[in-house]
Amino acid sequence: MSAVFLILNIWADGYERVAHIRYMNSTIDFFAGFLEYDEYIETGKSTKRKKGDKIEGSLKIELVRDFGSSDEQLSYYQNIPHSPHIEAVVDVKNVIDRFSLNVFLRDYDTPVTVEFEKQIPEQLPLRMKLCGELRLDIVDG
Repeated sequence: MSAVFLILNIWADGYERVAHIRYMNSTIDFFAGFLEYDEYIETGKSTKRKKGDKIEGSLKIELVRDFGSSDEQLSYYQNIPHSPHIEAVVDVKNVIDRFSLNVFLRDYDTPVTVEFEKQIPEQLPLRMKLCGELRLDIVDG
């Protein structure tokens, strides 16, 4: 399920974008990466999407290698400036397949897909701590 975000700032490097986005009608913001397949830019600013634009998509956490059980409260941290790197404590909603699952991320109403770099065990904790890269799958082209 997708959501609408406001672009607070955006950086380009080739086809890769990192955007500082805010969940619409909220104070919740994230740094998320995404690909802009039809605009290649050497390092700089995107011309297709700009600060103040709205963007529709769904969040997911990719490239997860490290994870484990946690008894901490739901949380997330993005401590590297202008980076989609994320460390989060999430609640597991359901398993999609051997490499992905849906979770609940603090302050975000829609389940977030998590994609792991290795096969996940059959028995998963209900709450886990993980780190990866926050990505935005764009819906609006």
